[in-house]
Amino acid sequence: MNVKFLSYGLLVGFVAGASSTLLSTPQSGKELRGTIKHTTDHWSDHMLEIQMNLQQVKESIQQVSKEGKDSFQTMVGELKESVQDWKRESDPAINNLQEELAAIQATMEELERTINQDQNNTQTT
Repeated sequence: MNVKFLSYGLLVGFVAGASSTLLSTPQSGKELRGTIKHTTDHWSDHMLEIQMNLQQVKESIQQVSKEGKDSFQTMVGELKESVQDWKRESDPAINNLQEELAAIQATMEELERTINQDQNNTQTT
């Protein structure tokens, strides 16, 4: 629900209620006008106060939004830096593993050749 419509609804309801109460009271015209003027001034003050509070809420939301955006950008930057640090630290280990895998693969190929030669020698004899 929109706060603006809610505020207007409350204001209209109050004005209607206050008006009906004021008009149904046994007051003289001068007293009634004074009461209406006082009530109008009172509600004008309340409306100004509500507007100021709404402005403060709006500014607070903008500030929180800005701080959240700044925090998010900082967090993303730190996360990127952490990933780059991890990559730099893990690159030597990855290279070592690749070299060991290449050595194991070369050893396996040599074993296969040796087994094939032994099988060929066994079959020819």
